[in-house]
Amino acid sequence: MIEKIENSGNKTPGYRRIRLGTRKSRLAMAQTELAAKALCSAEPGLTVEIVPLTTKGDRILDRPLLGVGGKGAFITEFEDAIRKGEIDAAVHSAKDIPTELGEGLCIVSVLQREDPRDVLITVKDRPLSDKSRVIGTGSLRRRVQIMEQKNVECRLLRGNIDTRLEKLYSGEYDGIILAAAGLKRLGLTKDERFTFDYLAENSFTPACGQGIIVIEAKETSPFSSLFERINDPAAAICLRAEREVLRLMGAGCNEAIGVYSVLKGDELTLTLMLEENGQATRHSLSGAAASFIELARKITEDFRNGC
Repeated sequence: MIEKIENSGNKTPGYRRIRLGTRKSRLAMAQTELAAKALCSAEPGLTVEIVPLTTKGDRILDRPLLGVGGKGAFITEFEDAIRKGEIDAAVHSAKDIPTELGEGLCIVSVLQREDPRDVLITVKDRPLSDKSRVIGTGSLRRRVQIMEQKNVECRLLRGNIDTRLEKLYSGEYDGIILAAAGLKRLGLTKDERFTFDYLAENSFTPACGQGIIVIEAKETSPFSSLFERINDPAAAICLRAEREVLRLMGAGCNEAIGVYSVLKGDELTLTLMLEENGQATRHSLSGAAASFIELARKITEDFRNGC
């Protein structure tokens, strides 16, 4: 059973009841419901309480993330709530969390990856022309890659998915770039007002963890065995490899960086994109999935050495 509550303070935690914190946006709620359904399937009779919280990143929308605390702007409130016992775990988009989590906290479950690609969205009767085109994005990674196209101007775009689409439709932008995963989870690719052009991963590198939902909790959580039962091993390996690259690169929200991995059998292929002199530079490397830490170290060293 899944319940939505605004305040869990009067609830008594127990193994048959778990409280999941989430942001209040429609996408965040939809992703948390996916996690809740997975938990309920793994543990029949479990009650999942969904506890919506507002983060600093949700309140301040007129500045890039770098100006409001980077990726930490989306998780600080949840980590505080976990430590205080107000929630048992938090559900995040993997690409929104920093490489270092709060002390005593960790990623306890990684759900199966959705489509990792980015999507260029335009209004159906207003296709992009050869003249100057205004593209909306709040991502430095997306900005440097879309600027590889000619006659493009990038402008800041913040807000939830629905708000961004309405800004596009009202004419504030000629096109916007969003993650395919969020669009698909909300069923928005069926919106007939828009045209959706999916950008191939080999030419438009996704963000670390894009398309992946994760659950964060205490390292000593009493629900650890339950979280393990809904963990997707393939997605977990890819996410660990991608996050290791970010950690080794020392990257945060102030770099235009993309990291993407593909697991085929026992082989993992990592792709790293970084801005150099205003241009997107990419490097790929394949190796044994079991040695993903060494693979991450090698690709970052190769990149720094100009290979």
